[in-house]
This record gives sequence, C-alpha cells and structure tokens, in this order.
Amino acid sequence: MAEGYTWWIIWAGILFLQQFTFLFSGRAKNSGNIKYSALAGIGSHTSWFFANLYFITSVLEFRDAEAWKQALICLFYVMFTVMGTTSAQLLALKYETGSARVGAPKEDK
Repeated sequence: MAEGYTWWIIWAGILFLQQFTFLFSGRAKNSGNIKYSALAGIGSHTSWFFANLYFITSVLEFRDAEAWKQALICLFYVMFTVMGTTSAQLLALKYETGSARVGAPKEDK
C-alpha cells in the first residue's frame, strides 16, 4: 500500500467513490432499469472492497494511537463519505432521466 500522504489521498478518493457508487446503487434498485442497477452494484461492491482494505489497515495502524488521532481518523472517514453521498445525490437529481430515475416503471424486456 501507499505510504504517508499518498495513502491518505488514495483512501479519501476510495471513500468518496464508495459512497458515490453506493448512493447510485440504492437509487438504481428503485428505478426500472436493470442494467443501471447491475452497473451501479458492480461499482458499489468494488469500491466497498477497496475501502475496507484501507479501513482495516488504518484500524490496525492506529488502534493504539492517542484519542485525538482516532478522532481525526473518524472525522476523515465521515467527511469523505458524506462528500461522496451528497455529490452523487446532486448529480443524480440533475441527470437521472427515463427508466434510470427513481420510481420509474420497470422495463418490459
């Protein structure tokens, strides 16, 4: 795995992507588009896997750290996951159309 600041930058990107794809996965399940649901699910589960690799590493590395460092790790995690979710929500509300929008009827295929 990466070292130093690179590690944190990569983890931030993965956390952002994890929540971004997770939101789209949830929205896709509530749409009528099976292809959208499948692609969103692949993205969500792939990013979840990598996010957890980094999370486990951080827990093992910082489990004996001072309380303030543990609080910063928690804040870091929450901040980038919330940014991913809200960014995806804004994008989805702007661009989802047709059978990909939430509440759309299922495709007849």
